[in-house]
Amino acid sequence: MERKVIEMLEEILELDEGELTPDMELSEVEEWDSIAKLALMAEVKKNWSRNLTVEKIKEFQTVKDICDFLE
Repeated sequence: MERKVIEMLEEILELDEGELTPDMELSEVEEWDSIAKLALMAEVKKNWSRNLTVEKIKEFQTVKDICDFLE
């Protein structure tokens, strides 16, 4: 499951496969901006049928935090 989430994030952020790792800090990813956050919200709604709030996104510090939320 973690790999699926990371692949989705790499697609949203327009990164090459393998660029993201679970322990990466989101603040260090230049592409992690408001557009990416909105895209993440849409993908989570579409693929996981869950609502992701702005407040929850603000809590995410690492890629693993997003993976843990979706597992």
